[in-house]
Amino acid sequence: MVRKLTLMAGLATLALTAVPTVAAAKAPGVATGAASKVTSTSVRLSAKVAPRSRSTTYSFQYGTTRKYGGGTATFPAGSGSKTVSVSADLAGLTGNTLYHYRVVASNQDGVVSGKDRQFRTAKVPLSLSVAATPNPVGFGGATTITGVLSGTHGPGKTIQLQQKGFPFTAPDFANAPVSPVVTGADGSFALTVAGLTQNVQYRVYTTTGKRLVSAPVLVGVAPTVRTAVSTTRPRRGTLVRFAGTVTPRFVPAQVAIQRKGSTGAWLTVGGVYTRSYGTAKARYAKSVRIRNAGTYRVFVGLPNSQFAGSTGPEFRIIPRSR
Repeated sequence: MVRKLTLMAGLATLALTAVPTVAAAKAPGVATGAASKVTSTSVRLSAKVAPRSRSTTYSFQYGTTRKYGGGTATFPAGSGSKTVSVSADLAGLTGNTLYHYRVVASNQDGVVSGKDRQFRTAKVPLSLSVAATPNPVGFGGATTITGVLSGTHGPGKTIQLQQKGFPFTAPDFANAPVSPVVTGADGSFALTVAGLTQNVQYRVYTTTGKRLVSAPVLVGVAPTVRTAVSTTRPRRGTLVRFAGTVTPRFVPAQVAIQRKGSTGAWLTVGGVYTRSYGTAKARYAKSVRIRNAGTYRVFVGLPNSQFAGSTGPEFRIIPRSR
């Protein structure tokens, strides 16, 4: 209610109006702090927030421009009268990238934004990874060495392929007889090698910038196994003859006659060793008594690491009761 007061001063009369008092607004005070613990993918942002005795919350806005576009969750800053230090951790950032950020605080009396600040994420260290497809490869066949030069500045680097063949006793790798390639926009590369005739180790290295060398990958070369069976419909309990050749010639190589079990694992049901068959091939022959229907094959394993193990074609053999 407005009250009127009358004061007498001689012949003059002065009327004063008393106005009710309105409390001053207390929007939060904020100051965007420094970024710390900066890595190629993460950072910790800090700030100061003054709640001014109002229940106050805060968050951080961030992005690669001053339009931000990203934001953290909202956190409580309390309702005290003193300035508090706050922080938030960001993850999933892009390496070697400039980011903008600021703190934003709000309470019942208003929303206040801090000044824009910046940080740059760290460069992603370069690393090389390689794989071979197919692996193993058939005797005389080809494989492709693929890989990625990951990290900052991975694109546009020259990659050289190196090799070390069986028996792997050379003191170091030698450059393979294929032309170097340049990594693509995503750091990827591919080099194809053909005419493989024995197991070989491959690795790659960068010839431009800081020299990086990959871990080696072993590419197995599988001999060609040819198999013929005397019949796929034998009388139950009779012998079936498995015979064929292995190229290149390797004597003695262990030959296993195998049947696929109910779990998918291959079970050995008979075995023999290869014998000489000219200068280019070895041969084998083994008769196995067949009692159960199933899928059969020949597996050839070698006693050293010159070649990878190899298998021949699969046969579905179904015994007859009579």
